[in-house]
Amino acid sequence: MKIGGYAAFAGDLDDFDPDGAAVALRRAGFEVMRMPATFRSRMEIPEDDFILVYTDGPETYKFMSAVMKEINAIVDRYGGLLNECGPIASDRAPFEELFSFRVRH
Repeated sequence: MKIGGYAAFAGDLDDFDPDGAAVALRRAGFEVMRMPATFRSRMEIPEDDFILVYTDGPETYKFMSAVMKEINAIVDRYGGLLNECGPIASDRAPFEELFSFRVRH
């Protein structure tokens, strides 16, 4: 099972470096997918960035917690934060769910 989540990077921070984070995450053995340019036009703050980070492992609280802690230890040095970690469905379209919320009136 793929376990991971989205690391968010706020473009207004001085230590904002999603490229450096992606390299460091890959060196640590994680799979990394950068947000495609096609999603930039949908961003409220175009300077912000997201990276999908994941690894293979069991869907257990202990494993997911350890993965989240390890990813955050890396992305924190580059101005990022992974705020959720969990199973990633194989049929899920990467990054689409970041923009799929609907405002109810």
